[in-house]
Amino acid sequence: MLNVKETTELLRSEGIADSEETVIRWILDGKIRAKRTKDLNINFSIDPFDLATFIVEKKNERLSQQFGVDYEHWEKTFQENTRLKEKMEELEITLRIERAKVRSLKKMVRSENSLFTPAPYTIYSLLGVEEDANKDFMKKELKKLLKFLHPDRGGDERLFKVFYEHYEKMNFK
Repeated sequence: MLNVKETTELLRSEGIADSEETVIRWILDGKIRAKRTKDLNINFSIDPFDLATFIVEKKNERLSQQFGVDYEHWEKTFQENTRLKEKMEELEITLRIERAKVRSLKKMVRSENSLFTPAPYTIYSLLGVEEDANKDFMKKELKKLLKFLHPDRGGDERLFKVFYEHYEKMNFK
């Protein structure tokens, strides 16, 4: 425990107070926590921890006035920014992992597609006949399909036109 004289010397060395009267006024105002003692030569007893807390507050107050910055708010903002940076780094790592997954999945799909590419569609494959089939048989199958696709019978007009063009190109005469 420190007395008023020792406290004043410490505050003077820190450049905060220059007289015992100022220290006593701060004690009476409740700015510095202190207990009254029974000894008349030592009026107050001050805990070093409480004094250290007061010194830090006064230094922050002085710096705030000097630079126009609230250091308590600045410290909270700094800690929050630090947490946000850590979170950003975690998200960037997660993003890199997800991008790597997407790239590997795309490679897998490409390789799978290259293995199983279907044969191109021809009129023969659509009709379900072999390419060396008889012309009469082909003509018969195309007519069945055209009859089924005809718009008057509820078929699709666009498909009918496509297959009719193929029918005309086949030269069945």
